[in-house]
Parts: sequence; structure tokens; C-alpha cells
Amino acid sequence: MKGPHILKVINDNRKYLVVSLAFFGAFLCVLLFRDQLLTFDLAVNCWVPTIQSGWATPIAIAISYAFDTYSLLLTSLVVAGYLFYKNYRPQSILLLVAMGGNAVFVALFKTLVHSARPLDGLILDSSYSFPSGHTAASIVFCGVLAYFAYRHWKTPKPRTLLIISAVAIPSIVGFDRLYLGVHWFSDVLGGGLLGLFCLTLSILIFKRLIDNVTMKSNIRQDTQ
Repeated sequence: MKGPHILKVINDNRKYLVVSLAFFGAFLCVLLFRDQLLTFDLAVNCWVPTIQSGWATPIAIAISYAFDTYSLLLTSLVVAGYLFYKNYRPQSILLLVAMGGNAVFVALFKTLVHSARPLDGLILDSSYSFPSGHTAASIVFCGVLAYFAYRHWKTPKPRTLLIISAVAIPSIVGFDRLYLGVHWFSDVLGGGLLGLFCLTLSILIFKRLIDNVTMKSNIRQDTQ
């Protein structure tokens, strides 16, 4: 591997690290200044009942179950098993590590913050409120799969659809949590930022591992 290419790899990794740390910093800002968002949280919570309807609520509940943290962890196990079977072993490991790490972060902050949920939820959820685990998990799950597919598909149209899907699905999940009245807006915002941190950090680790393998392979070829 040539010197300029090594420098490019290092610079790319630094950019990913900066972006990842920026998301984590933004998450900490939401965590530390949640009191300043209280008025907006209450306003959103009061607005939500005005858009709830008999036909939309069953759909919202179905989305909630489908994108529950545990449901996505189970789905990730199935997808990772398929990727491993198809010889995409680094990708399968990354998916599991990313989803597992995200679940640990969410559980940790929920326990530390001890935030109560709104009292007017349409479904019962007994866990702590901040951050939204559904939002974080959907971002990591969709983001990792979109990253894999983006690297595999080279044509613009599929890549554009991937980006739209990777943004739209977690956005729907986040709104769904607000619609059901089981989260404050700050919970969803915090969950989104934490999910983006876990996603970008996981991709950075993946890139580092792949880059190291490539560099070692090129070094062996140069010495032969």
C-alpha cells in the first residue's frame, strides 16, 4: 500500500471519529440540558392526542413491537447468521457488535437517568424513558445494513433508495414513540443521537479492521 493511500485511510478514519464523537457530544448536551426542553416536551405531548385515531393506533402499536430493541436484536441474529453463512463474516460480526453495544448503552443511560415516561401512553411500557431504545436501535440496525448495501451496490439509484430508507424508517419509529405517548420528544432526540453515535463508531471500527487486513495483505505482496 502506497504512502498517500495510507494517509487517506488515516484521514478518513479521523473524520469518522470526529463525527462519532460529535454525535456523542450532542447526546450528552441533550442529557444535561433536558430541563430546558421541558416546555417543548410538554407541548408535543399535549399535541399528540389531537392526531391519534382509531385506524392509525393499531399500526403504531405494530411498529412499536416490530422495532422493539429485543425484536431487532433477534432479527439481527437471524441476519447475522445469514451473512455468516454467505461468507460475509466481518459484516455479520459488526452487525451483532453494533446492535449489542447500542443495547448496552441504552440500558446504561436508562438506568443512570431514571426518567419517568408520560402518563398518557396508549400502551404500557414500564422501563425508564430516556433515551428511546426503539429510535436508537432502528438507527443502528437500518444504518449498518444500509452501509453494507451501499458498499456493495455501486449504481446511484439503489444507493439513493438506501439513504432514503435508512433515514425514513428510524424517523417513522421515532415519531411512532411520540404518537403512542410513551416518550417525550427529548427521549427520541437523545435516542437518535445515541444511535448515530453507536452506528458511526461501529462503522469506524469495521473500517479500521478492514483497512488493517488490507494493509497487511499489501505488505506481504510487496515483500514477495
